[in-house]
Amino acid sequence: MKKIHRQKIKWRSRFLPGTDAIQTIQDRTPLKMSTKYRLSAVAVFCVICLFITVVLGQSIEPFHTFYGKLAHPFQKMYLSVENFVSDTVTTLKRIRSLEKENQRLTEELEYYVYENTTLKTEVIQSEEILALYELDHYYEAYPKTGAQIVGLSNNNWYDSLIIDKGIADGITKDMPVLASGGLLGRITKVYEHYAVVTTLINSDSRIFGEVNRLNRSIVNVSGSTELEGASLCMIEFDPNETDLVVGDEIVTSALGEIYPPGLLIGTITEIQPSENGLTNTALLKPASDTTGLSYVLIITELWKEDMKAEIGEGQQP
Repeated sequence: MKKIHRQKIKWRSRFLPGTDAIQTIQDRTPLKMSTKYRLSAVAVFCVICLFITVVLGQSIEPFHTFYGKLAHPFQKMYLSVENFVSDTVTTLKRIRSLEKENQRLTEELEYYVYENTTLKTEVIQSEEILALYELDHYYEAYPKTGAQIVGLSNNNWYDSLIIDKGIADGITKDMPVLASGGLLGRITKVYEHYAVVTTLINSDSRIFGEVNRLNRSIVNVSGSTELEGASLCMIEFDPNETDLVVGDEIVTSALGEIYPPGLLIGTITEIQPSENGLTNTALLKPASDTTGLSYVLIITELWKEDMKAEIGEGQQP
């Protein structure tokens, strides 16, 4: 390749006698302006433009008018874009700030909801414990112990409950159970560390009661499968023999084998006459609301059994 290139140069030199081939090629290369001269030219041009703008600008009104009309759309577009970008950036900043504030407020709200729920629970439990304390004081003649409800029956009618005390705590079958308001039911099953309470609304429940008025009419309070959903008990009675009206309070009778006398069972809310006119049915609302309970009181003596034991001991020679 070098030989070919040198041959071409020699061949061209034949047509330019008296000159060197390499020098001829260099002479034909166009001259390039140095960087220093370029910067000088740009500076001079800028000075001229500045001079025209400052000195002659006021007298060249058509130029201003033309320039203004020409530049106005671009200026308007630039301002629109600038405003859009500025508004977008501002909106994004506000959105991020609002998201952080919303997250903070949500966390605070969850905390306050939890605190409010906890306080409500504590208030309800305090009120329930206070009611049990008053009940304990009201029936101070009977020895009692407290227990907590830890389970419910398989259905939704609260006809039986599970408490956290059993044989190890001295609990035995048929001990009466009180809740806020009055009588709740009795112990029907006892295990080592827990027991089952059958409430008044259970269809197997039967209680000897009496009207808490001067007449002291004896009635039989029983649960009913049809009334469990309404948390009510029923009393079937002969209106010719028993004086019973809406609003009467029914308490336990001394004739019963399980419950000591004077415990409030509930209040008559409705009396339904029978079709044959012989036996009426009264609906009784228990004094203890079985729903929402947490604690109960257990009367720790079987008063009839203790009475029979004392009578038996007194009759021994």
